[in-house]
Amino acid sequence: MDMSEVLSQLSQMFKDRDWFHDVGVEQFGRPVVYVKYACHETLHDIPDTFGGKQVLVHFAASKLASREQFTNSSAPKLSTPSPVVVPVVDTPPDFNALCEELDRLEKSCGTNTLQDIFYEVHDGKNAVTNLSSRYPDVRASLEKLYETYGFDVIYEEMDG
Repeated sequence: MDMSEVLSQLSQMFKDRDWFHDVGVEQFGRPVVYVKYACHETLHDIPDTFGGKQVLVHFAASKLASREQFTNSSAPKLSTPSPVVVPVVDTPPDFNALCEELDRLEKSCGTNTLQDIFYEVHDGKNAVTNLSSRYPDVRASLEKLYETYGFDVIYEEMDG
């Protein structure tokens, strides 16, 4: 059976189906059934092979598409990205000031409460405790320290 007969018979088999669009031949000589949409019928009624040839199924949009729709015909514009400017911090954080402030805060509320408030600052809205409501000044100070030093530095200082 030659390809024109295969295409004619496939077309006749599916011409009355809502999902059917057309038939054709792909670049390697295999028949293609073009469908408007995929459904149970397209999966089960279109044979895997017909007339000794593998049958492919493609969406109709692929038949109507052209290479130019997906390629850029103009030459690519080459550009060098601008260099990233990294700000240099002139003064390193003062760890003595951190230690002094943590000691001062610990005297106002105690070690355990200070640690709980520290985790409240870190956890934000997911905090487990709410001791900040009793010690709003401690909370405000810890938030400033957290912004300046970050979690790891404060945690090491409080734990050590």
